[in-house]
This record gives sequence, C-alpha cells and structure tokens, in this order.
Amino acid sequence: MVAAITVVGIGPGSPDYMIPAARRAIADSDVVVGGKRALDTLVEGTQKRLFITADLDALEQEIRAVPSTQKMTVLVSGDPGYYSLLQWLRRTFPKENIEVIPGLSSIQVAFSRIAESWYDATLLSFHGRVPEEKELVYQNGKKLAFLTDARHNPAYIAQVLLAHGWPAESRAVAMERISYEDEKRIDTTLEACAQSEGFFHSVLVVMG
Repeated sequence: MVAAITVVGIGPGSPDYMIPAARRAIADSDVVVGGKRALDTLVEGTQKRLFITADLDALEQEIRAVPSTQKMTVLVSGDPGYYSLLQWLRRTFPKENIEVIPGLSSIQVAFSRIAESWYDATLLSFHGRVPEEKELVYQNGKKLAFLTDARHNPAYIAQVLLAHGWPAESRAVAMERISYEDEKRIDTTLEACAQSEGFFHSVLVVMG
C-alpha cells in the first residue's frame, strides 16, 4: 500500500509566503520530497529527503518504497494546481491517497506587486510550452500573465505579442526572484520590454 501523499504549495520562494498549514505539514512529515533548494530551506532534523529530478521513474519507485505508516509531503513551488508535479502524482498514484495544501503562485504575487486584480487575466505559460495562437492575439483591455523560461524570456514574449497586434505602448511588467530580497522588476512598455535582457525564469504581466 502506498503511503498517503500531502502535496504542499510552498509559494514563490521565500518562507514568509507560505501558509501555516503548509509549515505544519512539513514539520509533521517523516519523508519530504522536493527540489534541493526547497529541501535545504524548509526541512530540518532527521526527516528523510527524496529529491525531485528529471528521473520521475526513479522518484516513483522511491515514493512507493515509503512505508504506509509514514507521513509524506511533496513540496512544489507556487500553488500545486498551477503547472506543478500534482498532475504527475495524480496519474501515478491513487487520487484518494493525495491531499493538497494550496500555496501562493508567483503570478498572484506578481499582480499584488502592481496592485492589479488578476481574476480577469488570461494565465499562460511559455515555460517549456507554447500557448495557442488565438490566446496571444490582441484585444482591447486584454490582460495576460506568463510564466517564462530561459529561451522564452519576457523580451521574446514581447516580440511575439507585438507580432500578434499588441500596441507598442501596452504596459509590460516583468518580475523575477519574486518574494526574495533581491527581487527584480521592470515596469515598462511592450516595445521597451522587447529589448530588455534577463528575467529568464520570471513572470510577465501585459495589459492592453
């Protein structure tokens, strides 16, 4: 029998942005699964650590080897419901064995930084994937938020949006290392963003 799995959203990075229920779940666990940085930051004492790598087959075997009598927590960045390991866990293990504790996504925090609502935004990702063409076309008043990666950084995405009819003067805000002390932000136009550098793993908000 597979041990119960609690999937915990640890927020955008800083422990200050984790909810108390997430902290308690981690503290009460016998086994904690996560990326190295998250484990080094959040796990203390004698808890067993299982590292998330690109080898998910190996991770599956490690998780299945955890005794059903032990408490296991899987740490995911941001909120588990938004582009996280939760989808893989649901495909691989019994759904009734999985409990989820939400966290703040980097997109939520990004919108809070500029005092803007996000209920009416279209949430997209260029992080390891490409949105559909129809989602990128300009409409007056449209609001987009993107997760970015090293190849599809804010400058690349801005160029794509300009090619899809977005006005050059549209507001574009790029943020990286959200919640950390060295958080970085540029608040500019889409045209200027297309010439920017850096912000490889970040959030880009664009408003038409």
